[in-house]
Amino acid sequence: MDKVQILKDEKGKPAFAVVPWKDFERMKAAGDEDKRLIALANPHRDEEAFPVDVAKRLIAGTSPTKVFREWRGMTQQELSTKSGVANQYISQIERKVRNVGRAVAKRLAGALGVDAEDLMD
Repeated sequence: MDKVQILKDEKGKPAFAVVPWKDFERMKAAGDEDKRLIALANPHRDEEAFPVDVAKRLIAGTSPTKVFREWRGMTQQELSTKSGVANQYISQIERKVRNVGRAVAKRLAGALGVDAEDLMD
């Protein structure tokens, strides 16, 4: 876009940009794509969202309890204290020695600020 012309208002401030037609079409298409993506995302605005690295670790098979605990910057002991679940049990869940039950998942989820289903393997 090296052929852009800037039209200024009476105060000398940029008011319009004249761009080559092919650049305008590209920008317009990108804007349409943004609108389409926004429309797709809007129904999901109130859903939980996690950083990409959290999602990648979950997809790779890392224990959800461990992933969310570390994402929240908590130690196992801090999670134990906050959730009332024994530290040893948390360690076993994270090492996948034990499965997390629904009741424990609810307690851990409350402490981690996620849905209990997010912690179920």
